[in-house]
Amino acid sequence: MSDWITNVTLLQRVKNQHDDQSWEEFNEYYRPYIYMITKGLNMQHDDAKEITQLIMIKIWKNLPKFDYDPDKGYFRGWLRTVTVNMVRNYIASKAFKQESLESIQESNESLPDLDRDFSKSEIERIADEEWEVYICRLAWDNVKENFEENAQEVYRLLSEGKECDVIGEQLGIKRNTVYVYRKRIQEKLYREIRRLNHELG
Repeated sequence: MSDWITNVTLLQRVKNQHDDQSWEEFNEYYRPYIYMITKGLNMQHDDAKEITQLIMIKIWKNLPKFDYDPDKGYFRGWLRTVTVNMVRNYIASKAFKQESLESIQESNESLPDLDRDFSKSEIERIADEEWEVYICRLAWDNVKENFEENAQEVYRLLSEGKECDVIGEQLGIKRNTVYVYRKRIQEKLYREIRRLNHELG
């Protein structure tokens, strides 16, 4: 990833639709999160990819006239709203097409019903959980090169839920060394997560 800038600055830059570099940065930061929300709403992989692409096109078209006000909420809240609305429209469009083809062929594809399957609070919970997962992954990608290979392996095993004693035995290092690695990683990771939430949230 390129040098970090505040997301407010990035949002100002992507208003210029001819600024390809800013759009690439925006795309790199936010596309995975949009995809994760869409998957969290029970969309199949291919549908989620298509919806994500449609959303990115819509955002690109609308950003020149979009005014982001941090006092009114997080940018990711706006992304969530756009994503959920696009998923609804996509499902409605696909359901209409399936209904039109009903007399020709049976469709085995089942589409989720957002209003039936999810309450507003559940959609918000899914989006918030996906954001946490996304930011944690992004933070680790940003900081992991600061740690030696053993420390990276400790983090991987901790993420799998393994105990420090087990990790020490598996890697052939002292238990205290595992604790030291864990503490150093947590401190750096939490700082990076806070920074990313401030920059991108």
